[in-house]
This record gives sequence, structure tokens and C-alpha cells, in this order.
Amino acid sequence: MKPIFTLTVLLCAQLFYAQEEYLEKLPDNPDPGKCYAKCIVPDEFDVETVRLIEVPAHKQLVVSPAEYKIVKDEVVIKPASKKYTFIPPTFKTVVDTFWIEEPYNKQYPTKAVFADDFETIEVKSKSGKWVAGENPDCPSIDPNDCRIFYFREDPAVQRKIPVKRLITPASSTTKQVGGKYKLVKRQVIATPARTEEIPVPEVRDVVERRVLVKDETTSAVDIPATYTTVEKRVLVKKGGMTAWKEVPCVLPKKAIVLPINYELGSAKLTSKSKAILDKHILAKLMAEPNSIVEVGSHTDSRGSTLTNQNLSERRSKSVVEYLNQKGIKTSRMIAIGFGESSLLNDCKDGVTCSESKHAKNRRTEFKFY
Repeated sequence: MKPIFTLTVLLCAQLFYAQEEYLEKLPDNPDPGKCYAKCIVPDEFDVETVRLIEVPAHKQLVVSPAEYKIVKDEVVIKPASKKYTFIPPTFKTVVDTFWIEEPYNKQYPTKAVFADDFETIEVKSKSGKWVAGENPDCPSIDPNDCRIFYFREDPAVQRKIPVKRLITPASSTTKQVGGKYKLVKRQVIATPARTEEIPVPEVRDVVERRVLVKDETTSAVDIPATYTTVEKRVLVKKGGMTAWKEVPCVLPKKAIVLPINYELGSAKLTSKSKAILDKHILAKLMAEPNSIVEVGSHTDSRGSTLTNQNLSERRSKSVVEYLNQKGIKTSRMIAIGFGESSLLNDCKDGVTCSESKHAKNRRTEFKFY
């Protein structure tokens, strides 16, 4: 990323809720090319050492131990028994053939073969009839007296009809085709499982017994007091939104949003929030000793703008002070309060929203440089 040398532009980028009063007074004697952010200065503390009586002077009773004599006895510590050992089955591999598609007989038919021929058919049978004729030499005046009858025969009438003669009848041949099989390896029992009975002999041991000879007695001993020193953090200077702090010129691309909760209407961290800070923020700062974290707290729009601004600043400062108590230097932390200036939805003043929508705006964001 190209360095940004215009101080005012960077300050606007650093301060998400850059209000006009933040720009009224810029840092004194800024170095060229460096970037600054106006942030909440944490409270300054001094460490005082207090000497406390850890254990007051007292008397301690010293017990004189009892006296014993040793007696040895032989005892059966484990009677004879039987042990059953399970011997698992053994297996062998066999290969079976499974037809996954059975073969079938495919038919190959051939057509009948014919030859052209003729069939003679008598379409009219042979017939005959008597026919009357006249005798020209008949002496009678009546021609019927001289009629001559003869029988005339008509021959049969035949016709040739074209036909087909079967030379080779239709036939069919069969061939077995298809069929798919698969070889499957299977485990079959070679020897079945069984149990074996194994006798377990008894176990004997020599037991030493301590027989009381003389009972315990007590005597008093004077014990002096012991002291301890405790370091106490005493507030020296109250922090606030009063300082410009040098920050890297490369802004983080994305903030880490964690479910950090505070007691209702205050900046006091809950025990659950402290555990989240330890796991996600404190661990990262310890693992990356050159990193800087920006802590930005946001509120919802309920309440006055000034009250929300003040509450967000106190909450960011509360996180910084907690991490400082855990060993993180204040120079590595930037506390910023955004109030209600960066809402994630349309739940601004005058808009009725559900509790879940307001909850989205109440958040604490962390940016690492």
C-alpha cells in the first residue's frame, strides 16, 4: 500500500466516527509520513508495595509418631481360578462366480425360397348337347318329319395360372449370446471361534503387619509470624479522550467482532467477556509482540447521543485497562468510542426496532496492526 502523507486524510480514515471536535486540534509537531489516531488515554496507575501478615504467630502441636513392631503373615491374596481365553475364528478366501446378467438364445431366422411355376386349371368342363338339323332330301311336306338330331360335344377349357413353388422352407438357427458374470471374493470360516479353559493357580504373599506398640503423643511448638508483600495499583492520572497516538499507516481490512458484554448500563466487563478477551485478544497480542490493537466500542441508538458516546468510550477504556492488567503495555492499545455513530442497520433515533436489531449495533470491534 502506498504511504499516505496527508495527515488529515488518514485521521478521517482512522476515526470511524470522526466528529468535528476531533479535528479542532491536531497533534503537536507530527513527523512527516507518520499517521496518528485520536484515542482514549487509559488511566495511569502507580504500584505500591504493602507488607501484610500472611500467617500470625501461633503455637503448633507436634505429634510424636506411634511406635510399631513388624509381624509377618502368609496369606492367600488371590485364590485359584480358571481363565477362559477367547480364540477368534480364522477365515479363508473363496472366489464365487455370480451371473449379473444371464445369457440367452438369439434366433437367426432365414426366409423361405420360392420358384416361379404355372398351375393348369380347367376353368370350363367338357360338355355336349343335341342339335337338330334339316334333311334336304326329306320327302315329307312337314320338315319336322325329316328332322335329324346329332350330339355335339364342346371340349373343356383350361387356363394356366402363375404360382410359386416352395424350394426351401423357412428355418431358424440358434446361438447363445450375452451373459455377464462377476468374480466375488468371500471370506468363509476356516476354523470357528472357541474358548480355552486355562487354570490359574492361587497367589500367596507374605504380609507385613505393623502392630502398635506405643500410641502417638503431642507437644506444643511456638511458630513465628510470616509476612508477604502485595503490589497495589493506585490511580495516578485519570485517562480520557485527550491524546493523539501514532499508528501504522496501513489500515486493517477487517475488524474482529467478539461478543463482549458489559454489565447493564455500565462499562464493567462480565466474567464471560474476560474469558473471551483472554482467548482471542490477549493470546494474539502475546503471540505477536509487535502488533497493535484498536478497541472500538459501539452502542445502539437508545439514549442520548452524548450518553452513548461517553458509555462507548468508557467501555473501550475498560477493555484496555483489563488487558493492561494482564501484562499488555498501553502503548500497544488504542481505545476508541464510536457511540451510536456507526449503526449496522436503520435503527436510528425515531425508528422502532426489535431488541435483536438493537443488539447488532451493541458491539466491540478489534483491529490489529
